Amino acid sequence: MVKIDRGKGYPKMLAKTSSEFKRRISGMTTKEAYEFYVKNKKREGFKYKTDETRRRFKKINYGRCSFCTKIISEFDDEMTVEHIKIKRDYPSKIFEWTNMLCACRTCNNKRGTRAFDSAKYLDPTKIEDIDKYFSYRLSGEIVPNDRLSDEEKGKAQYMIDMYKLNRRTLINERRKFMEDLMQDEAFYNLLKKKEYENAHIIFLSLFTYYKKQRTASYNQIFGA
Repeated sequence: MVKIDRGKGYPKMLAKTSSEFKRRISGMTTKEAYEFYVKNKKREGFKYKTDETRRRFKKINYGRCSFCTKIISEFDDEMTVEHIKIKRDYPSKIFEWTNMLCACRTCNNKRGTRAFDSAKYLDPTKIEDIDKYFSYRLSGEIVPNDRLSDEEKGKAQYMIDMYKLNRRTLINERRKFMEDLMQDEAFYNLLKKKEYENAHIIFLSLFTYYKKQRTASYNQIFGA
């Protein structure tokens, strides 16, 4: 996971939908409000995955998933909206821009309807140094950074488990990247320097790679 900058302001139509929906469910219980949403989302046009939100997510996420960071192929069709606070438990936040993240279908499905724990959830739009929470093994596995406190490690593991970030396909792709990285002579020489910690170098190199890929995908998507 890497930091995501939401930018300024709500998507305009989404803000309008959110305001109207909250007006309609005013006075309802949580259960009643969610049932109202399920019953009326198509009939009333209550939508959060719109062209407007797709464009905004494509820009701020560089076409990537907020969790596994993979590029989402055929973005407009395949991206999904992940609700930080799930719709069933927080219907009033269904159309709130700050409660929405862009996700690939797999990460979204892996979480399913698991409840939100405010004490553990790491929101990449709010945590500047979110990358400090994770480290990578040569095996391709993502793990909590050893330098974290026990509380921080718990948060990192919570996110890894929530979105199944050690699923086989991701591990295999990371391991392949690590293997390619280890064949790089400059990187190998850096590893041999005792003043560097191997795991930390790998961690930084991986995110340098992600940063380059994000820039490349941004240029490809927007023609910059």
